Amino acid sequence: MRSVFFILALVALNAHAVDCIRPMFEYFASHYMTENLNLYILPGRMNPDSLHQEQESLVITIKYHWTQNRLDSMTFTHTCQDDIYRETMKVDWKVDSSKVGKLMKYDWIFPDKRDNFTVFRGKDSVAIVKGKEQIHSSYIKNDTIRGIDNYIPRDWIIFRDPKNENRCTQVNGKEITTYEFEKRNNTLTLSITEPDHSMYVKPPGPCEGGDKYTTIFFR
Repeated sequence: MRSVFFILALVALNAHAVDCIRPMFEYFASHYMTENLNLYILPGRMNPDSLHQEQESLVITIKYHWTQNRLDSMTFTHTCQDDIYRETMKVDWKVDSSKVGKLMKYDWIFPDKRDNFTVFRGKDSVAIVKGKEQIHSSYIKNDTIRGIDNYIPRDWIIFRDPKNENRCTQVNGKEITTYEFEKRNNTLTLSITEPDHSMYVKPPGPCEGGDKYTTIFFR
């Protein structure tokens, strides 16, 4: 599942331009997968009401259940053709936060202790640490987002399209991914186009998605 989150108070009456750099940073700052959890929200960010994602024949919706800024549970619905799967996941972690210099430190603690991790978050930087290993980090510098992922040991960068501020381009080695935003009323829509891998791997089936995604976040 590819997703984004949270970004800005969405109050515009009509669709209009979105400077893609900040919401793209929030996407990478808020997206983390653990052994037990596909997580796309980290604390201290804007809290979405729900998410709707279309990826060819696959449709995914997530409804978030909040008590103020605490996430209590998430209801997932996966639909592909006539196949529908629905599940409500209760939140079984706690988050201890503290200030470390100019950074906020968020310790994510799971009951079984297997998947604990820590997030160090600044205005324009984030680092996720599990044990003594830095899993993922990203930061904004000169209107460019740079990231390092320990599991894929190569640098990637994201920059704004000079002809369209709604669109950002991610370059990771020879692979290019584009992200385009639209903001309308209380929704933020993100369209993602990934590299076409069909030339060297078997194309995925209808319920595996594809290379194009559309995700809508509702406030």
